[in-house]
Amino acid sequence: MSISSQEILSKFWFNYCGRKSENVLSIFPPELHEYLLADIAVPCRLPSATYDAAAQKCQDDVQAIVRECMRTNNKFSDPEFDIDRDFSSNDDNCLFGIIRDDVDLGDRPGSVHRVPWIFENPQFVSNGFNSDIKQGNSKNCWWLAGLAAVSRRKDLLERICVARDENCGVYGFVFYRDGEWISTVVDDNLYLCEKDISSDIYDTTGRMSLTYRKHKQTGSDALFFAKCGGTDETWLPLLEKAFAKVHGDYAALDSGWAGTAVEDLTGGVTTVIRGDMLLCKERLWCELLAIGEGNLLFSLSTGSQGDGYRNGLALRHDYTVLDAIQVEDELGDTVSLVKIRNPWGQRCPSGYGDWVGAWSDGSESWTPFMMKKLQHKFGDDGTFWMSFQDMLDNFHCIYKTRLFDQQWTITQQWINVSVPWLGDYLKKRFILKLPQDGMVVLVLSQLDDRYFQDLRGEYEFTIHFALRLLGKRTPICQVQPVHHLDTRSVNCELTLEAGTYEIIPKIVAERDELYMPVEKMVCLAAYMNPAKLRQAGRSYDLAHAKAGEIDGGNLITTAAGKDPTFMQVLPTRLKKDLSGSYPKIMRHDTESKPASESGSDTESDSDTATDTTTDWDTKHTWSPSCVIGLRVLARFGGVEIRVTDD
Repeated sequence: MSISSQEILSKFWFNYCGRKSENVLSIFPPELHEYLLADIAVPCRLPSATYDAAAQKCQDDVQAIVRECMRTNNKFSDPEFDIDRDFSSNDDNCLFGIIRDDVDLGDRPGSVHRVPWIFENPQFVSNGFNSDIKQGNSKNCWWLAGLAAVSRRKDLLERICVARDENCGVYGFVFYRDGEWISTVVDDNLYLCEKDISSDIYDTTGRMSLTYRKHKQTGSDALFFAKCGGTDETWLPLLEKAFAKVHGDYAALDSGWAGTAVEDLTGGVTTVIRGDMLLCKERLWCELLAIGEGNLLFSLSTGSQGDGYRNGLALRHDYTVLDAIQVEDELGDTVSLVKIRNPWGQRCPSGYGDWVGAWSDGSESWTPFMMKKLQHKFGDDGTFWMSFQDMLDNFHCIYKTRLFDQQWTITQQWINVSVPWLGDYLKKRFILKLPQDGMVVLVLSQLDDRYFQDLRGEYEFTIHFALRLLGKRTPICQVQPVHHLDTRSVNCELTLEAGTYEIIPKIVAERDELYMPVEKMVCLAAYMNPAKLRQAGRSYDLAHAKAGEIDGGNLITTAAGKDPTFMQVLPTRLKKDLSGSYPKIMRHDTESKPASESGSDTESDSDTATDTTTDWDTKHTWSPSCVIGLRVLARFGGVEIRVTDD
């Protein structure tokens, strides 16, 4: 008996999308993480209150470490991020993630040493955080561009660099992660470019070793990763190390967007503006003029398309806006100029990286009058000027980050939602109650998977949301990402009247076949690199605990039961450990079934072919879910959030 085309489609969609969406909310058994369970709703509170708690914890941790150093008469060595031991053992877990297929091990640092060994006169800060920032052997221009914007404000960096004891070699920092402040401490071991001098060299006086060390392993230029412009300044490499630690390794900092870096360093909210889609130039220009005085910071991106350079600017690269001015030249004409910095700190060997158009160094736009008026000097320091219009024409994205002071309150809530294949607005939504009129900032985020990149799973999510009055059908606003790769959060700023609103999420999921499902990665990493899995798994569980629920059961056996073919990726010994009869576990979904299960022999050939095709399509069923959070910032208290799926 033949079946209709509609029945074939119905069967396909039932098998493909009929399975309940499931998200791995815990890597490890729940009893190991009972203390991590978070209340589903975080009460309204001042952002400085959570910052103060993190800063106080950081100070307490540093003081406790100093006391222990005094007791043992030893400098601090960080057991959680011990780059010295990790480098000596060639584990490289502080350098790279679980997956290392595309890692060039020839790019490893040469050695590891402590700050007093590297610097002749080490100083954490020597010029009020105003020293030049120079990118090292890492693809983290996005983070350094954001940091350069933040470093324009000494008070902002002092809030990040909370505590230290340079004699004991311990430094404490705080960062912003998924709506909360976190703290960490690091020791003063740093990676150097050059290897130590060979022990095979005959050097009875030690003179050759001292000369080698002075020329190749001394000062900021000897560092493998980021460095300050000052020869003996240490705040930048230590801050970068702390940021790498909380994310698991230095490789986790590769590639990103400057706007998210500013968020991670300040707790601010970044709005992305497309230079070629700007509606009101005057409005943006007025905001740029307030840099350094108000509550806005700016950074730039040349976009994600292409390689090489355009008009001297590096493509796929981020820059910092340092200043914006409006001046009159000697002819009385008004000129709008923007001062920009490249995180490289200098041009590349081929001479590119800085703007080469009007108002660039050496440009005829720089008359003696304008040179004197702006006190500008030509030089290869990564800093250059360009006109406001040229900035709009040559930078794909402009990142505007709003900072929040004590007058703002934060209310937030996180939930786990199933993501339908159609990718439209969800039934599960947030209900927001505002007690009074005023300006609010609404931020819808997914978890920052940079903290557990190799456990991100096979789905990528893009989030949107619509805002409307409860009971009304017409949206007040509909928010979507401006850049297709910058998908961590979306937000809007607007003034609302007191009342009850609903924020309706829309999540579009795409399966990326290049990424391994979480359960497969965990089983593989447990065998291949358990130490790295412990670190990444804890970070994963901490983040997903925000959803207020933890998966139970045995992860490995549950995963094997759901997808028998996943065992094929595991080494033979591990397969045997997981199943005494792994050939059965490795069976293919399309293997022959007993006659009693396969149906009647009277079915036509066409029917059998149709069923086989439909069964084959169910091998990769659709079952994504995503943890999202709504954060509401307002200049008043009493904001309430609840969740409904009515």
